[in-house]
Formats: sequence, C-alpha cells, structure tokens
Amino acid sequence: MSKAALRIVLFWKVVLNATVQSFPTFLQPSRKPLSLESATSSIITQEDVDVILRSRRTISSFEPTLPDGWEEKLEAAIESAIHAPNHKRTEPWRFHLLGKETSRKICELNAEIVTKSKGEKAGQRKLERWLTMPGWLVVTCMKSENDDGTSDSMEKPTSLAREDYAAVCCAIQNLSLSLHAAGLGTKWTTGKVNFDKRFDEIVGLSPNEYVVGTIWFGTPAKNPKTVERKRKDVLIRHD
Repeated sequence: MSKAALRIVLFWKVVLNATVQSFPTFLQPSRKPLSLESATSSIITQEDVDVILRSRRTISSFEPTLPDGWEEKLEAAIESAIHAPNHKRTEPWRFHLLGKETSRKICELNAEIVTKSKGEKAGQRKLERWLTMPGWLVVTCMKSENDDGTSDSMEKPTSLAREDYAAVCCAIQNLSLSLHAAGLGTKWTTGKVNFDKRFDEIVGLSPNEYVVGTIWFGTPAKNPKTVERKRKDVLIRHD
C-alpha cells in the first residue's frame, strides 16, 4: 500500500471518534470508537483529505454484485455519516438498507410511474436499468418537534425542520466520501418515486420520517474523470 493510500485509510479511521448512541439496530456498528489521539497529526495532511473530497464522483454504472466486505465498509461509512454537523443534536438521520425483494418492488413502482408519464417502453427500460443497481440505501429524516411540541416549516430560515434536513444532507455527503475512500461508488437519487406514498409503505417508513434520497452503491464499472468546476470566483472577501 502506498503512503498516500495509507494516509487515506488512517484518515477515515481517525474520523470515527465518537460512540454511536442512536443507530438503527439493523446496521448497528461493532467497531470500537476511535479518537484523534490514535494517530499523529503529521500522518494526515490537508492534501490527503482534499484528494478524497475532490475525486469523488457520482457513479451511474456499477458492477453487478457487491464486493466481499461491503457490509463492514457500509457500517463504517454510516458511522462517519452520523458525525455530520447537527445543530440541535436531534440526530434525525435514519438508514434503511434494502434487500433484493424490497428494492425490486421499488423498481417496479418507479417503472409504473415512468410508464404513466412516458409510455410502456420507457418504463421497461427504466425497470431493467434500476434492477442492475447492486446496493440500495434509503436515507430519511425524522420530523422533530420544538420544545413546546410544535413543528416548524422548512420555509422558516431558522426552523428545526430546515436544520435537520441540512444535517441529513451533510450525513449523506460523509457517507459518500467514506465509501469512495473504501473503493465503493455512490449515486444519490431523488426521483419522484422517493416521494410517492407507496414508496413509504414498501420500505416501511414511520409517519414521522421522510425520504431525503436513495443511495445506490457498489463497485464502479468505470470511474468518471474529475470535472473542473466552472466557477472560481466563489470566495468573496469583505473588509
């Protein structure tokens, strides 16, 4: 293993530095908590971290089967995911790992939706493509209440609802980066099927949670090239 690869591995081990408190039992991690003190700051550089951040790409084509050890990698990635920023410490994220039977039902539901809007051939093509996706993880957000028992709208800038949604989005980014470092690609999907009531029933979501996205994951069939960002003037300096 090269020094750069070793640094990347050590980085993702170091960031898992807190005990998991509220975590779905079906993906309960067995790893012991790690701390920053377990590695010296000289081992991991900003450049090492930036390589992971900047090389991650959305993967649209996967190998047909998941690789050996994928569950351990996914559990580690979820540990990293739940260390995302979370202002009120509501820990609103939930992760639903779908098996073949459940994911097939989702594929069929999506094909039905596409067929109604674009025709039978389009629906069949979509079904065939979605059935090739090896890993399915539905990420949801729990609906939190204020201290007085009321719920705010996402339209309110300082609402708990908006902060929780943002926290789950950060968690998905953490998850994707960790899997990328482990050699697994991801695609965050937010198509109409995710927000269909029948989707909730198939996955078995509670009335108090809603879908933020479905994450397809697996070994990339090919790795897209990193795209140069168009905007360079995003840093605005103020006196």
